[in-house]
Amino acid sequence: MRSIQFIFRLGFLFACYFNSGWFIGGNPIFAQTTAGNAVYQFLKLPYSAKATSLGGLNISSIGNDLGLAMTQPALLSTNLDGELQVSVKPYFAGIQQYDLNGANKLKSDWVVGWGVHYMDYGSIAQTDIMGNEYGSINPNEYSIQVGIAKTYREYFHFGTQIKFIQSNYGPFRSNGVAMDVGVRYLTPNGLSQWSILLQNVGTQLKYFQEKEELPMNLILGWSKKLANAPLQFSVTAERLSVWNDNYYDIDFYNVEGYQKPGSLQNVFNHLIVGSQLDIGQSFEIDLGYHFARRFELNIPNQPNSLNGMSAGFSFPYKRVQFQYGTGFFQRNNYHHFTLQYALRPKD
Repeated sequence: MRSIQFIFRLGFLFACYFNSGWFIGGNPIFAQTTAGNAVYQFLKLPYSAKATSLGGLNISSIGNDLGLAMTQPALLSTNLDGELQVSVKPYFAGIQQYDLNGANKLKSDWVVGWGVHYMDYGSIAQTDIMGNEYGSINPNEYSIQVGIAKTYREYFHFGTQIKFIQSNYGPFRSNGVAMDVGVRYLTPNGLSQWSILLQNVGTQLKYFQEKEELPMNLILGWSKKLANAPLQFSVTAERLSVWNDNYYDIDFYNVEGYQKPGSLQNVFNHLIVGSQLDIGQSFEIDLGYHFARRFELNIPNQPNSLNGMSAGFSFPYKRVQFQYGTGFFQRNNYHHFTLQYALRPKD
């Protein structure tokens, strides 16, 4: 109980600091936002198919997924020593996402994680105001990150990582740095895990015309495994430093027949739920539901299908674990493929 209270107090302290601002030498360094107008939005995309299938964000899952650890560095553990992970996610219109991640154990059980998160937006034609084409550009964005984690008194795990971010849109280029700091607590029976993450605190180093804000995010997570059933459930609460960041344009809502989001809807829009079912010793099925995604994609008087839902599965073969995840958007969905490879056999 004291550990749970500690985690919630830590989250409350973070929220208070980031709503009031941090100061170093009298200069404010907090200017991030969780709303959609922040730069480098690709940093919020899941790194692995497992993360996709659990709703797109999970910082507390009990297990050994390197992609989840690239989001929450406190999930780096000695069990991930020598693991290498490669992911590919084809989007629509020729957009591709690629991820390469790895982890290694150092002396005294420190664990280092590293990764490259890359977005390729394909070829986009350049035109003048009359629509005449005069070439094309190949925009892309990527981040290179290095993190480190350590276990403290067996059940507490601390992690942090730093990212260098680069964005290239033809002649428009920018870069920046960001940092994540995370803590997780695994109960002695190994059936429950609490997690807190402060994500994407940083600044632009080079920018076009004016400096933009990074997509800072304060996240809490809880996962629970059932003692007598092969099930695990997770609840993730994100964007906790801003109470209401829903888009609401009164004129647009009146014309389109949308209803203004109520207080209860705003609460649920901070939540993501996920579940994992283990079938035997080798096959896992994952399901997720992202409330805000459902809210943002739903269209009145139209079939909204499985908006907000996600699903996937994973299974091992010798040293390789194969993962597949998908998310649903109206009548479309995308596919996320991940291979996690153990460079050396496990004991």
